[in-house]
Amino acid sequence: MEMSITLRPIDKSNWRDCIKLKVKDEQSHLVASNANSLAMCYVYPEIKPFGIYLDEKIIGFITWALDPDDKIYYINRFMIDENYQAKGYGKKALQLMIEKMKNMGVKTLDIIHHPDNHSAIKLYQSLGFELTDNKLDTDVVSTLHISAN
Repeated sequence: MEMSITLRPIDKSNWRDCIKLKVKDEQSHLVASNANSLAMCYVYPEIKPFGIYLDEKIIGFITWALDPDDKIYYINRFMIDENYQAKGYGKKALQLMIEKMKNMGVKTLDIIHHPDNHSAIKLYQSLGFELTDNKLDTDVVSTLHISAN
């Protein structure tokens, strides 16, 4: 059966389900909670939050934004619930987000992540992101150059 992964905006209909999602305990130091992330979206309206859906069930969370100062597009939150990890859903969701950015005309996309999040880095590199020397507080940045084809 084909997995149907979609991205849907987080709004008043699904934010409660979004904040119930969590990563494995041993991963909790690698990503902020979804409640923290949604609060950040409220304070910084340029950050756009999306639920990652498997058919009709929310299984993850991702945000993107255009930095108002340096005009760089970036993903600063990305997580898959502990019960849905290692099934290819995260990769599919990230591919959808990259496609969305490409359709908006974005040429370069950064993803901000914890330097010790090795499984995430491996995923990002499999999609063409390259680790950079750029840092944001304690996090690091990987960059994807999106081709036009």
